[in-house]
Amino acid sequence: MTVTQADFDALTAAHPQLSENGYGPSAFAPTPVRLDEVQAAYSWIAEQTWLSAPGKSSSYHFKHVMENATGTYVTNGAFIAAALLHAPAGLKVRLDDLNPAIGIKTQE
Repeated sequence: MTVTQADFDALTAAHPQLSENGYGPSAFAPTPVRLDEVQAAYSWIAEQTWLSAPGKSSSYHFKHVMENATGTYVTNGAFIAAALLHAPAGLKVRLDDLNPAIGIKTQE
C-alpha cells in the first residue's frame, strides 16, 4: 500500500495530538507531520518483524534505527503516523507517551 494524501488526512484528523515531535503534549510548539516522511517510514515498517504486543522500544528509538538503515531522516511524529497506519494490519502501538512503544522486533 502507498500512503496517500487521503490516508494521511484521515489519520491526522483522527489523531489531532500527533505532531512531528511525537504523540501528545510536548515542550516544543507542534509542527505538522510531513507526508513524504510518513511514506518512507511506512515502507520501512512494512519490512520489519512485528510483535504481538508493543515492545519496550519506542518510536524515537525505531526512527533512529530506520534512519541508520536507510539514510532517510524522519521525525518522531512521522514514524508514529506510519505505525498507526499499519495498526489495522496488526502492528501494536501504545499511545500513552510522546514516544509510544511500538511492536516491532528490535534488531540485535
